[in-house]
Amino acid sequence: MVKVTVEADCGNAPRKEFLKQFHIALANSDSTFVIENITDNIHWEIVGNHTITNKEEFEKRILDSPLWNVKELVIDAIITHGNEASANGTVVTSDDLKFAFCNVYKFKGFKGTLLKSIQTYLIEF
Repeated sequence: MVKVTVEADCGNAPRKEFLKQFHIALANSDSTFVIENITDNIHWEIVGNHTITNKEEFEKRILDSPLWNVKELVIDAIITHGNEASANGTVVTSDDLKFAFCNVYKFKGFKGTLLKSIQTYLIEF
């Protein structure tokens, strides 16, 4: 089971709570939750690495990622405004690789939690 640490102020709004659960689902390899909460034409850019433009490719890529096998997740902050949000923190993989991350999200609309784009900044340290 993944050790999860979330700063106390991360759950003050429904979308903050959703993004907390989204990150926990990623860390726990919960593909059902993740795939159900993205659009069919999801746009996911891992800056400096690659860009994905559909749900099938997204699912394949996350299953191959070392970040799919996480043993520790720390979420430092989740910020939401309108249909945009961001989350940052650190992860430690099952292979003891350590990454700092920042994800910038766009939701499909001003209500709901369906994600239409994610821009990921990822630094191994």
